[in-house]
Amino acid sequence: MSAPAYQSGVSGEDLALHYLRSKGMCLEARRYRASDGEIDLIMRDGDILVFVEVKYRPSGHHGDGILAVTPGKQRRMIHAASVYYARLKDFSLQPRFDVVEITADGIFHIPDAFRIG
Repeated sequence: MSAPAYQSGVSGEDLALHYLRSKGMCLEARRYRASDGEIDLIMRDGDILVFVEVKYRPSGHHGDGILAVTPGKQRRMIHAASVYYARLKDFSLQPRFDVVEITADGIFHIPDAFRIG
């Protein structure tokens, strides 16, 4: 990934993190990597562990980012989340997969954007 693309991704994650914190969520981890996937943000929302994919499209429009969360991307996120969840050893937390899309139209949070299975 090029330096400008990386910095753009970090900027998008910063915006998403600020937004999610304003909704009462707490940061657990950022840019978590497993062998076959990455999770941009891992947040805690009460008894829910939220695995967040951030799509930053500053010149795009609502819907552009969510379309980039393909079935392949979902599979990689689910794999990374399962590795994180297993290491956490707190199985009382319920997992959820959210997408935060940031476009010229604003910030859009899609809770429970996809599910395991």
